[in-house]
Amino acid sequence: MKGSELRVKRVSAGISGAILCLKAGLGRTRLSGIERGTISMAPAEAARIEAALNELTHAKRKADEVAMSLGWPTRSDQGAPGEPPNAVAAL
Repeated sequence: MKGSELRVKRVSAGISGAILCLKAGLGRTRLSGIERGTISMAPAEAARIEAALNELTHAKRKADEVAMSLGWPTRSDQGAPGEPPNAVAAL
């Protein structure tokens, strides 16, 4: 996975760079450089980052499922910028 693809996947999943760094065991500056394409990843580092991102994405999905089952708003309930969240709009 390229750095730019990593960033798109991370941001679209709603995972912060700081959390990914903690999980993958790398510095925030390094992740930023990887995502901008100024730093190349070693194969082992790429595997570690991808595994961490997949694990965090899976955990976030499970948390959203639990929230939805309890009727709590989730990230998918959020409206477009400037619009109210769907959960609030439905009230």
